[in-house]
Amino acid sequence: MPMLTIDQGRGGAAALRSVALSMLATWVPIGCSSPVPPDDLPEPDPSQLIFLYSGRPEYAPRCDPHSDGNVLWEGWIGTPGQEECEPCSCGPSRCVLPHTVRMHSSSLCSISSAVATIDPGISWDGTCFPLPDPVPSDSYDFVSVDYPIATDCQPIPEVPALRHTNMEFVRACGSDVDLVFTSFSRCYPPQPNGECWAGHEMKWKFSLYNDTRTCSPCSCGEPSRGDCRVETTFYRQAGCSEALGSVLISGLDQELCTDTIEGRIAAVRSIFNKDEPTCAPSTDSTVVSGEIVPGDTHVLCCNR
Repeated sequence: MPMLTIDQGRGGAAALRSVALSMLATWVPIGCSSPVPPDDLPEPDPSQLIFLYSGRPEYAPRCDPHSDGNVLWEGWIGTPGQEECEPCSCGPSRCVLPHTVRMHSSSLCSISSAVATIDPGISWDGTCFPLPDPVPSDSYDFVSVDYPIATDCQPIPEVPALRHTNMEFVRACGSDVDLVFTSFSRCYPPQPNGECWAGHEMKWKFSLYNDTRTCSPCSCGEPSRGDCRVETTFYRQAGCSEALGSVLISGLDQELCTDTIEGRIAAVRSIFNKDEPTCAPSTDSTVVSGEIVPGDTHVLCCNR
């Protein structure tokens, strides 16, 4: 079957560097079983070819781009370190514009004192909103503006990965593939007498660990509503010309009641002066189940 080699770019280069380092640090070289010169070694059987990856699991290519099949074995190599999960992180949050503005006859700015309401709708993006019926200047004395809100943050990811200090992830794929990534090494099982093959003289021993441990889900605190700041401007003309004045409000404020706007209101527009809400994790993730135990040992002859 013809095979297409795929260069994984920057991520692939990082994975290749990880492969090289992991060979030095965690793969155990055991050498060929007899001092046969490389030129005298036989050629391997192509049907026994194994594509091998070692490095960070997020860079690991799938053995079959279209399914989860063709995996011969996989696991972790190295020395298990302290049991801990990757840190929790949260985001993103976003600010949501207030979409209700009311004109009042009283400084209490209560619902009962409202003489007119401007409501472009919850999906309003703040662009110029002309009023179907302009509000006369002599019909109101005060204007109230709602405060912006910030959406809840979500943990990314919801369940963090286990931290594998001093360990590398290894995946062995069968030869029945049509895409070959540059992060794969080409390997074969040794000859029956323990010797390697021509072009694949590097013999490596992989003592695997099977890791079934899982981490607890992360959670996020309240978003920083103070980082949502909105400026709402009122206009005399429906095309948002002849500004009457602006009102500034943040997510930390209560509904704002002001008497600084005077004149016939025919349009309104809002923009964010600041839209940078953030959330901090409210819990740390811990290992809640599973175990790491020694697994199978594999010996391969590889091209690098």
